[in-house]
Amino acid sequence: MANRSYFYSLSNRPTSYADRPETISGLSEWAYAVPFSYRLLMSGDPQLCASLISDGFEDEPDDKKSKLYAISSSFDEGYARLKRFAEVLRPLVAESAPALAGQLDETLSFLEAHRDRYLLLETVELDTMMEEGEAALRACVEEERERCRQAGAAIDALPGNATEAARLLQAAAGRKHEPPLDALLGLRLDDDFDNVVDDKTEYPLGLEWYEELYFSLWNRAEYEAQRDGA
Repeated sequence: MANRSYFYSLSNRPTSYADRPETISGLSEWAYAVPFSYRLLMSGDPQLCASLISDGFEDEPDDKKSKLYAISSSFDEGYARLKRFAEVLRPLVAESAPALAGQLDETLSFLEAHRDRYLLLETVELDTMMEEGEAALRACVEEERERCRQAGAAIDALPGNATEAARLLQAAAGRKHEPPLDALLGLRLDDDFDNVVDDKTEYPLGLEWYEELYFSLWNRAEYEAQRDGA
């Protein structure tokens, strides 16, 4: 396994592995972590749904497949919070961190071009590094869903005044605050925002976006064509 989290936009909330969306697009993937941007985007009414990566494990008989879970959420609500985060952060980094400022703009542009009704976060590879068994793996996904909610609550808690919001964001990233602002602790608001290679950040923003992921998930037409041809 590649041990990554995977992020998609899609047109439904999958109720089963076979409940394929009419449209689906890859957005990003991240090794060994779920970045802050994924959680913030997933903060719009996150709900457990069926995984579209796998309908169970390879060594399981067809009639005893483990039910694997992912998380789905509203695209528009999470995207609105990410835009708010970018608006608060941009004045802080416009001169001091030009790479971060530029990547914020590219992030919003990419996501705008890949809008759909829902988002899908798949964490099964990360979860199986720590747990096994259907119940334990579901608990991992439920914990991640709560982290997504907390990320959204942290942005909602920022004051309306832009200067005060920027000051509080910077402070909460640098030292622990009371909930919900504690969800911002560890973010780097400089040009090492995603520098996991040199271990300069333990909590990446995750501002890398591309359609071609390790798992290219079938939409409904592709899934039915593959099934009919089997």
